[in-house]
Amino acid sequence: MNPLIDKFPTKIKIENNIYDINYDVKNCIRIIEAYEDEDLTIQEKHLIMIKRLYKKIPSNIEQAIIKGIKFLNCGEEERSFKELPRLYSFNKDAKYIYSAMNQTHKVDLSLENIHWWKFCYYFLDLGKDTTFSNILNLRQKKNKGKLTKDEKNLFMESREILDLNYQKEDSEEVSKFMEIFNGGDDKSNQKEEL
Repeated sequence: MNPLIDKFPTKIKIENNIYDINYDVKNCIRIIEAYEDEDLTIQEKHLIMIKRLYKKIPSNIEQAIIKGIKFLNCGEEERSFKELPRLYSFNKDAKYIYSAMNQTHKVDLSLENIHWWKFCYYFLDLGKDTTFSNILNLRQKKNKGKLTKDEKNLFMESREILDLNYQKEDSEEVSKFMEIFNGGDDKSNQKEEL
């Protein structure tokens, strides 16, 4: 498919049947998030993809999975990227992707229904001066072990944003819980609101 002369696909052919699909970027990102969810089995991930992508569930499930993944890969055959470290997450980086898309392409993802492939092509060409591009650059340099001393410090200070695997724990709240749990009865420092 040549995006310069061909229309983006809105249907998938399986055997001799044509199936309408939900090709909007928001729907496809939800499918990608399911595939990134480590708590789901591969069968559950495929089921979510089939139910979200196809408007009518195809009779040949195996072909529906293969062709659905090919659609999500913008027409490319399924490839394994497991050996490559992830550089972004549509969930964790959502606000930075949204901002970069708007800054670079003047596309407001909250207002527009955009075909998944169009979004992917825009995504490949986000401006170098966006916060998201800077985040990707730092993650890539970290993965290669090429962060400067200042960048290492920045990465540690901004782990909540830069580290895809970082799980924020509110240490102050944990400390208070442990103090109460261990029998401390100093209530003067407890907040009355959440």
